[in-house]
Amino acid sequence: MRNLFPEGVFRALVKLLASAAALACGLVLAPGQAAAAPRSDGGPRAADFELAPREGPARAASSGALRSRPLTTPRRFNLVGMRWRGRAEPEIALRVRRRGRWSRWEGLEAHGDHNPDPGTGERAVSASDPLWVGAAAGAVQYRLSRPVPDLRLHFVRVAGTRRPVAAAARAGAARAQQPLFVSRDQWGARACPPRSGPDYGEVRAVHVHHTVSLNDYSPTEAPAMVLAICRYHRNSNGWDDIGYNALVDKYGVLYEGRAGGLDKPVVGAQAQGFNAQTAGIASIGDHTATSVGPAVLDALARYIRWKLPVHGQPLSGKVTLTSAGGSLTRYATGARVAVERVIGHRDTGRTACPGNALYAQLPELRTLVGTGAVLPVSTFGTRLSAFLGDAAVDYRQPVLVSGNLLAADGRPLAGEALRLQVSPDGRWHNSRRLATRPDGSFATELRPRLRMYVRLRFRGHADLRGSGSSRLLLRVHPVITIDRPPTRARAGRPVRLTGSVAPRKRLLRLVLQQRLGAGWRKVGTRTVLARRGRFATSFVPEAAGRYRFYVVAPADLDTDRASSAAYELSVSGG
Repeated sequence: MRNLFPEGVFRALVKLLASAAALACGLVLAPGQAAAAPRSDGGPRAADFELAPREGPARAASSGALRSRPLTTPRRFNLVGMRWRGRAEPEIALRVRRRGRWSRWEGLEAHGDHNPDPGTGERAVSASDPLWVGAAAGAVQYRLSRPVPDLRLHFVRVAGTRRPVAAAARAGAARAQQPLFVSRDQWGARACPPRSGPDYGEVRAVHVHHTVSLNDYSPTEAPAMVLAICRYHRNSNGWDDIGYNALVDKYGVLYEGRAGGLDKPVVGAQAQGFNAQTAGIASIGDHTATSVGPAVLDALARYIRWKLPVHGQPLSGKVTLTSAGGSLTRYATGARVAVERVIGHRDTGRTACPGNALYAQLPELRTLVGTGAVLPVSTFGTRLSAFLGDAAVDYRQPVLVSGNLLAADGRPLAGEALRLQVSPDGRWHNSRRLATRPDGSFATELRPRLRMYVRLRFRGHADLRGSGSSRLLLRVHPVITIDRPPTRARAGRPVRLTGSVAPRKRLLRLVLQQRLGAGWRKVGTRTVLARRGRFATSFVPEAAGRYRFYVVAPADLDTDRASSAAYELSVSGG
């Protein structure tokens, strides 16, 4: 393998890093504690700590969504993520306070299928992707779509990894048949040693990911980001090592990921069920709405174009993978899945990774990999992107669908006809026709009745080739209303309820809770039958006290789980 630095410089860096070998990377701290920093000798300095929030939410919606109070951390941090017990995958958003100002809210994915394969010895966890926050922050606040048990926030502080690697990599990349890379020693992996030796499988395809980190970072920050991600994967998730086999920063610099050899079929923890048959490379950034630049696309192509032949695989065409299963993966054990040689994480997992914008670039990436050349700029090619204003809405609530149509050279295409298509039943249906604005953009609204996929199509014409956006999953929550909910009742006497649900559901569930101390405890549930969108039911509180009740619609093939507002009831003695 070839390293990024000349041999003399490399030896000097190894010598500087030698004293960091004794760093205790497995340390997990109780709230209020901090890790002791290693000696400052030019090597990487990293520390982890955790908080287990014990206070109640500042605001709790009837649906169960909550927002924490601002949490001041015992020391400053550069990266934060979450983990919890159970298989729930809530919607998550975080913001941090730096220099006295709060950042914008950043969404994080709960990575259920971003986990090791079963039987590898590495544990599978319920956790979020980590968020790199840049300049050290001192406070955090989070939002969850639902509470989760045993929630912990894991923080990483990294320093001492500032090295001018980007310019050297760009200068040498074009000359090397095998891509130049920043080795583990060079990005500071001695501060994140593997728990055990690597496992080896085979590489038949390559998964493309994004790290869902901030896109605004400097070339000197990137090595620290890789180290922080490694620490989070190892110390919070409990994995053996960083999950990815390789990473690419936004300047096109390639980083060696999991230990064992960049040219070896090292089994990672990047796509549960398929880790032993694929390699995983992640773009360091958030590509939900931001495409990768030419430097990143070229670096991804160079790595994949080298990686597949090393393992005797062609650069294009279909390959059939067999799922190793796992409690959190999309495909059951033994399922055979036909995929392209270059795939996004979402192609095998229930995830939005690698983001809508990067996923839309995968056809271009496959062409770069297959041809071994940079795509020519053509006045005939087009690129169509599409985004949802919200990925989950209530029944019939308007949701914005927007995007833009560009020529291959980046020019906006005005006045072009587009088709909005939806797929609630496995087939694509034309919903409406749109025309692009002078800047190439478009926007419209949907009022969904069912869970569906959404996409845009441009048919093209004699002057322009057709193109399509990636498909977007739009989830829908039923709307449940209780008519004139009672506020007072007597113990031992029935409390009658009526209400409606839209769209129509057959089976609902009534939940009754009683106030005990500072919290609510479930004291009863009842199945409720609805007809033509209406329901009627009753319950009998057994004793005096404070109660609350609400009606739940379980998830099904058409909609997600939802609940009515929760109403409080004061019950007096019989």
